[in-house]
Amino acid sequence: MWNEELLYVGGFLARAGYELEMDQIRKLWTGAIGKTPSDQPDVELVAWLHARALHAMRFFTFHQSTPLAEVSRKMETSFFLCGGPRHPFPLMSTVGVRDVSEVRIPDAAFSEFVKELPVVPEEVLIGARRMVDALQDRGMVKNIEFMDVLRELRARPLSEVEMIACFKWWIGIQNQGEARTLARIRTELLNAAVLCVGERGSSDERIIPMSTIQTFLNTRTMGAIPTDGPLPAHLLPVSVSRHLDPNQLSTAFPWREFTTIDWIRHVTITPGPSVEHDITQSPQWSERVFQVLARMWPNMAKGNQEETVVLLRDKACVPTSAGMKLPQEAYFQSAHIFKDLPIVQLPSGVPVRGTLEKVFTAIGVRKHVDLQIVFNRCAYPTAYVG
Repeated sequence: MWNEELLYVGGFLARAGYELEMDQIRKLWTGAIGKTPSDQPDVELVAWLHARALHAMRFFTFHQSTPLAEVSRKMETSFFLCGGPRHPFPLMSTVGVRDVSEVRIPDAAFSEFVKELPVVPEEVLIGARRMVDALQDRGMVKNIEFMDVLRELRARPLSEVEMIACFKWWIGIQNQGEARTLARIRTELLNAAVLCVGERGSSDERIIPMSTIQTFLNTRTMGAIPTDGPLPAHLLPVSVSRHLDPNQLSTAFPWREFTTIDWIRHVTITPGPSVEHDITQSPQWSERVFQVLARMWPNMAKGNQEETVVLLRDKACVPTSAGMKLPQEAYFQSAHIFKDLPIVQLPSGVPVRGTLEKVFTAIGVRKHVDLQIVFNRCAYPTAYVG
């Protein structure tokens, strides 16, 4: 019994020496960053402190004793457990010396978007593998968990590259576990995730909570939609979605594909977001909208075609020789029997034919001049001389 107590004391003394050395490393790290704890010390200093911590961890690693393995086991037990479970065990991490309960084992699956979580540096993980294994065996240092991901997401917005990595990670695990549980976890993930688009701190910066997203653009089937024009707030930024498989997006997230009718509804909002993107004021933007419609029209469901007609027929959205006109006020070139008739005239000079002609016809552009107008013009010719 007396010998066992001495072994425990030896473990306590080893722990005291280890903590003293790690405390010195902690002070050097803290002194290097000063009053900005979010900053990192000089790269060379970090490497030196990591090496110093690695040396301490190797020095205080217990190896099997001979002829009695029990000797080293008892000393190791007292080394790790002295002071009880609430007594902090210092461990070098990527953000300095931290209590082991705050540090995680690094995982490549999280490395691209979980960047502020303290993890064991790679060189320490490799060089002090025996001590790290002993800490893992005792449940003192853990792998990265979902709650760690949530804490990171709640702490800061992710860049586009980081959000893509986060979504790829989630897509990779969404087939695991029970569907109802995954749905709850996914809700927590989207409620926590915030995307930062554009350069941070600039006028172009936009902060987008992922909980507001409802749709995504499948560029394989909807590539005609101009992404440089106005898009709804509920659409996942294309800078993110273009890097992800559409089928996986629809399976892994509660989102649906953005459709042509979704886009038409958005661009026909009056007034437009700007003159440049207002179909009633910009002939150039109006032409782009109709060109997209012409490409998508044959594949649109009849109900969506009918809704498109309703959305456009009462708007002065048709570029003509006399300015922007309501569809029923505009005429095709074939009806050009009077000089002052508003003839459809696209800014690019592209002739109106094929599917584009069908779209204009559907919304009410006229192919013929009513006989009554012809009679009126013939009866009172001077009234129409401008």
